[in-house]
Amino acid sequence: METKINNYRKQIDLIDHRVINLLSKRMSVVKKIGEWKKKNGLPPLDKTRWLEVLADKMKKAEKLNIDQTMVKKIYEAIHKEALKIEKQI
Repeated sequence: METKINNYRKQIDLIDHRVINLLSKRMSVVKKIGEWKKKNGLPPLDKTRWLEVLADKMKKAEKLNIDQTMVKKIYEAIHKEALKIEKQI
């Protein structure tokens, strides 16, 4: 019994490490976007794009039967951090 739960926990740990690595890659791209926006005189927030991204994630969450409220909170946190990065450029 203990071995089974430890195996599940190891799986979760591996997935969590992948999530963190992907977030790091995402924020690297955000920085590039921020640099491009600054060079081209655009503001960090593109509300239309943000609403499209959020709608896409909600649709994906629904399709995968994942709680949409949780996904929305996660993406709002990611978006907040992305805007912070873009504003610092």
